[in-house]
Amino acid sequence: MLDFLPTIISDPFEAYRPFPENPSNLFAAHWHEIVASAAFYFSIQVAVRPIATSILGKTYTSLQEKTRVDFDIHIVSMVQCIVSIVLTFYHFNNPHWQNRANDRVNSLIGSTPFGGMLGAVSAGYFIWDLWVCVKHFKMFGAGFLLHGAAALFGMICTLIPYCQPWTASFLAFELSTPFVNMNWFASHMPEGTFSDSFVMINGLILMVVFFFIRIIWGFYAIFQLAIDMTYSLDQINILIPAALLILNFGLDVLNVFWFYKMVRIARKKAAKRSLNKKGD
Repeated sequence: MLDFLPTIISDPFEAYRPFPENPSNLFAAHWHEIVASAAFYFSIQVAVRPIATSILGKTYTSLQEKTRVDFDIHIVSMVQCIVSIVLTFYHFNNPHWQNRANDRVNSLIGSTPFGGMLGAVSAGYFIWDLWVCVKHFKMFGAGFLLHGAAALFGMICTLIPYCQPWTASFLAFELSTPFVNMNWFASHMPEGTFSDSFVMINGLILMVVFFFIRIIWGFYAIFQLAIDMTYSLDQINILIPAALLILNFGLDVLNVFWFYKMVRIARKKAAKRSLNKKGD
């Protein structure tokens, strides 16, 4: 299917599982990766403040407390998206995904040790993400809380296993996250931190990648997933595929709303620049 992509089957962190020696299910086989991943992202959040203070000085400390919290969270998000993109690169061509046209059943219930690790590591991140969305609900609102809960549910399902071969296709959404984060930094850091040309180029790339990855690919992938699901409904509790489809469709709609807001902001900024030029 995508022969130019590498494929890893084994779990590189399996040897670090303290127990059990012979796990009876995927949760038992990958629990240590969920815990380690969650601890990793909580630790990064704690470490950001002293490191940012030391490196950025007043550029960081002069920010309002709410903005500093948001800054810390976006740093964690940046680390996570890099981790996800790298792991996705190695999982996208997994054998069950490669052969899904000929074996729709295993495209849903197939599993590899690496795929289990990817789901576990991602679940650890979304545990942190959900905690952040609950703790700072007034800052992020229901949309981000829905996103975190839906993503965590999806990653946990991969350890049933269910939809594990599809993990990379939905984590591909993270390709837009670096540009989302840089756009936030450019909008909230002191004026002059980023050049106008950088802000403009990053914004354009963000909108293009967001549109094609989160909206076009998002709706296409959920449609294809729904087709594959019809081949294995007798092997899973019907509530699980129903919930996954509803939640993922909801996230796709949410992405459309967020993209609409991006377009509105971009139009306002363009109009403001036009007025400034006329004023000159």
